[in-house]
Amino acid sequence: MSKLSVKTNDNVTLCVLVSDENPELKFILLDNEPLILGRTQQTGIVDQRMSKNQMKFVADYSTARVLVEQLGSNRSAVNNESMIKGEKRLLNHGDKVSLLFNSNFTYHLDFVTPPTYGVDSNKRTTNCLEKEISPKKPRSDSTSKWETRDGTLLVYNSSNIVHKNKIAAFDMDGTLIVTQSGKVFPVDENDWQIYSPEVITSIKKLSDDGYKIVIFTNQGGIGVNKVNEKTFKKKIENILKVIKTPVQVYIATRKDIYRKPAPGMWNILVSDYNGGLSIDMDKSLFCGDAAGRPARSSADGKQIKKDHSCCDRLFAMNIGLKFYTPEEYFLKESIEELYALPVFNPNDVMSNILYTDLTSKALFSPNKEMIIMVGCPGSGKSYFASNKLFCHDRMKIINRDTLGSWQKCVSEAKKYLSGVSWSVVIDNTNPDIESRKRFIDIAKSLKIPCRVFLMNVSKDHAKHNNKFRELTDRKHQKVSDAAIHFYFSKFQEPSKNEGIDEIVKINFVPHFKDPEHEKLYKMFLL
Repeated sequence: MSKLSVKTNDNVTLCVLVSDENPELKFILLDNEPLILGRTQQTGIVDQRMSKNQMKFVADYSTARVLVEQLGSNRSAVNNESMIKGEKRLLNHGDKVSLLFNSNFTYHLDFVTPPTYGVDSNKRTTNCLEKEISPKKPRSDSTSKWETRDGTLLVYNSSNIVHKNKIAAFDMDGTLIVTQSGKVFPVDENDWQIYSPEVITSIKKLSDDGYKIVIFTNQGGIGVNKVNEKTFKKKIENILKVIKTPVQVYIATRKDIYRKPAPGMWNILVSDYNGGLSIDMDKSLFCGDAAGRPARSSADGKQIKKDHSCCDRLFAMNIGLKFYTPEEYFLKESIEELYALPVFNPNDVMSNILYTDLTSKALFSPNKEMIIMVGCPGSGKSYFASNKLFCHDRMKIINRDTLGSWQKCVSEAKKYLSGVSWSVVIDNTNPDIESRKRFIDIAKSLKIPCRVFLMNVSKDHAKHNNKFRELTDRKHQKVSDAAIHFYFSKFQEPSKNEGIDEIVKINFVPHFKDPEHEKLYKMFLL
């Protein structure tokens, strides 16, 4: 079996997809040249479930990563996590890809030195390798460049940016710039001016003192097409022309992991955009105007509105950076000021909390009964019902999301409770007396005990849980904050006067499969 000759420098890395089922089948990914795999002669796959264009791969040799996109209608998988059509993931060396979810059409990713890696010429590869491979020039720090990460994060590198282990990071609006018009939101891309003359001198001094200057800004208007992306990029470039110092800029355009106070923008700076240098957290800093301050007066007596949020202060807290307001850092004003953190602090949710103060036996009854769950979306109600109650072998869970209407839930409850041994759990939100009465009346008519399990979760806690779920589980159906607000607007505290035999308060107990998820959960996310 002949081998293809590959002429290249010893220090040039090749990216190769290797079949797990047949290691002789390899596909070479050249730098930034897309490869599409699917049901073709190239792969030898004939399974009709797979599209001819199933997955697209694009290697980036400068970062040693591969962007993979799901093209086919049927699911693929990366590291055993399924992907749907249109979804994208970033792959690292050693990651596994399955062209069909739960199939044997699996490949692993290798970044290798070419002289040690043979490629079978009888198998179709991404390119004809009889010619010399000239690797493309990796991303240069001496060239300004815009990039988009994960479809939502915009990244800009100024000319001659230098990676350093000390970071001086800033918010943009209200920190480095303010509107010329005096309005909260700029009227157009030209409605801006530098916050104060001290901004330029301070940033230059920081750069001279060995700091890399970074901007982290939330710009959700781009994500919903209220702000033109191309125009906004030009605005950034114009601002940096005035600052006259090399800057890295991160722009979060959606309500995802990259939007402050979530740590995504910082994390990707650390992992992908600092040249592999570790960061000295004790010497680094973040400055922003969204600091949770109430209405106040400036040093010259001018009235200042309360801060629109606390997200900049929370962003710094989540990361572990020293935090300054623009007044503190640029104007050297006193740091003794009031600010308000969110009422719900995720650090207060301990991993060893118990579901209830009662013994575990109190969750179950040896007799037939009805349990009515009461809890808002994001309260952990369904997880508790499925994992703590459903394991009881005589329990049937009834859920409106599955059945479609409360009338069908009532019908199912009657059917199972009329049997010999089934107990039922009504896993709906059941916020008010009216919604609970439908099921309490069934229990009364059948002379069956009825208990209410009330999720002991505040509105802000539920919103935090919901946000965490959005950031960590793409497959989970998104729940709007409006649904949580609606629950609490309808909520009536359960009472035994409704005909309830017992009311058991259930605490939210977090469970984490990934230590990084636990770390994220304990951050401020709202």
